[in-house]
Amino acid sequence: MKKRQARKNKNKFKIVIFTLVGIIFLLGIGIFILHINGTTTDSKSKNTKTSLATISKKSSSGKPMIYPTIYITGSSGGLAPPDTIVKKLLPIKNFPANKSLGIISNITKNYDLTISGEISKDNQYPLIEFGTGKGTGSGQLYSKGLQKMMTYLSERYDIPWINMVGYSSGGTGAIYYMIDTVDNPNFPPVNKFVSLDGEYNEGTKLQYGETLPNVLENGPWVKTEMYQYIEDNYDKVSSKTEMMFLEGDFDTKNQTDSAIPWADSFSVYHLFKNNGNEITATLYPTKTSHAHATENEIAIKYIKNFIYNTP
Repeated sequence: MKKRQARKNKNKFKIVIFTLVGIIFLLGIGIFILHINGTTTDSKSKNTKTSLATISKKSSSGKPMIYPTIYITGSSGGLAPPDTIVKKLLPIKNFPANKSLGIISNITKNYDLTISGEISKDNQYPLIEFGTGKGTGSGQLYSKGLQKMMTYLSERYDIPWINMVGYSSGGTGAIYYMIDTVDNPNFPPVNKFVSLDGEYNEGTKLQYGETLPNVLENGPWVKTEMYQYIEDNYDKVSSKTEMMFLEGDFDTKNQTDSAIPWADSFSVYHLFKNNGNEITATLYPTKTSHAHATENEIAIKYIKNFIYNTP
């Protein structure tokens, strides 16, 4: 009888021990799971905090870090066209981007810079307006002026990359700039490029028997000096640059925005497609002629969505 009682007590003791061990084991697993979940939550929240608005504003060089978008004027040379675009783009919600500098690089005076405005400390994605002073359609002159401006900015700011929006002849200038600076580490790479009613073949129309699909697929039949420079050098442009070509559907019958034929504005599309760039070509509906393309609300929405990922 006593032996049976002793066995029962022993068994009860074992059950208690196993139960305690089990409880401790389960508590340990629970604490471990809570610890892992806590770390994951912290990690996620840290990743979330690394947004466009909170990226460090100073680089290792000690210079303020900015990611500017350059709005380039057309053949008039003045700042009115890019200023119109900038005003219509603003405000850009939930994004530290605002109007900043107006810069003219005078192509008749050794590209001397005239600068107005400022880049405020909280304006990490500044909208910068660029002009050439005297009017020009020369991609080469635009390129030299843009290089002078970017040298000035790079001396004062750390610039990992830039965006470019070229209106009319400003589109020519932007592509010439990309070609001319690609091998120079002193110039930041171009992240995104928008062509607004851009000119790349000196206003060349479709030839008899030629169609717009032909141009988009293989390029134009008639190639001017302006176009030839791009065709000979387009493969120097980084394939990582995202591109959007916008052209106004002002005169559907004659396939023109009133000044630049569609065949011209889209003449370099196939080159950059072959280069591996992510690229789109879009005809946007408009009742405004080429001279007023910078006022077109539909074009502005395309630009805003493409550059800033916001409607």
